[in-house]
Amino acid sequence: MSSVSQSTKGYDHDNLRHVVITSTCFAFILSTAAVAFRVISRKVNGTGLFVDDILMIFALLFEYGITIAGIVLLYNGLGTHVVYVRPDQLTVYLKTLFTGSILYTGCIACIKLSILMLYRRLFPTKTMKAAVNVVGLIIILWAACGILSGCFTCMPTKKLWEPTTPGACMDLGKYYYGLQIPNIVTDAILLIMPMHTVWNLPISKAQKAGLSGIFVVGFLTLIFDIIRLVALIDLSKQGNDITYNQVNSSVWTCIEPAVGILAACLSNMRPLFKVMHEKVWVRHISKNGTANTSQQEIAGEKRDWEHRTPSPNGDTTNSDSYTSHTDSPC
Repeated sequence: MSSVSQSTKGYDHDNLRHVVITSTCFAFILSTAAVAFRVISRKVNGTGLFVDDILMIFALLFEYGITIAGIVLLYNGLGTHVVYVRPDQLTVYLKTLFTGSILYTGCIACIKLSILMLYRRLFPTKTMKAAVNVVGLIIILWAACGILSGCFTCMPTKKLWEPTTPGACMDLGKYYYGLQIPNIVTDAILLIMPMHTVWNLPISKAQKAGLSGIFVVGFLTLIFDIIRLVALIDLSKQGNDITYNQVNSSVWTCIEPAVGILAACLSNMRPLFKVMHEKVWVRHISKNGTANTSQQEIAGEKRDWEHRTPSPNGDTTNSDSYTSHTDSPC
């Protein structure tokens, strides 16, 4: 069957290492680029890093941990059938797999808390602050329970990589449901939270639609949450060929946080996009001999943008209500 696959498709379908390598590289590049552009946007805008930026950097570090764990798994059997994996490799594989719940949960928690801190900064109303506090507490409790449950999936923990050790392990299906369903619910809440405030701002409908569109980008993360849950449930029902069957869930465990990081960073890249747009526009209008007036307008918009941007300590240079509620995260 392998030879047939190779001759018709160009590679051996009994080895899924290429899938793991591709997804790992994609997640690494995507998450790194998103956070890098976010930090560059802060520099372009002349502000320091806010609390939400620091939390996103921690999320990126957790994503790097997931990537490193994926590489270790790859070199110890992930993507190949377990019958071809040496016993010493399998032990390393299972020990590395043990870190997955800690790294993944920590990464997702940092992303969600970063988004909450962004909401708190952009929409400093009593209602939003109260909502941020409540949802933030739920996320912290979820993360703590998820990490503890992952650490004690088996009792004693040694049973995870030495199955013959006397003890017991929890039902993986129930564990996955318990971990992912609150994750999905809190993602949905994060998407809904700012909508009422955004649509009550004294700005045009086009601007409201644009702001709402930025937040709705996170809907993609919600979809990936559901896909990962399905992959994990499927894994819990499959056989003992763990190194081969686990490819699908490993791929989504790597990609989902990376997409979450991108979705959370997009709304913070406006200054970078603005500068790029201005450079292209100025170059275009200068060629057509109409640069003077347009450049003045652009310069005025840039000064106005910088004037409305708060410092990391929360001080603002403009006290009107529009600024306090629509101040760009960038």
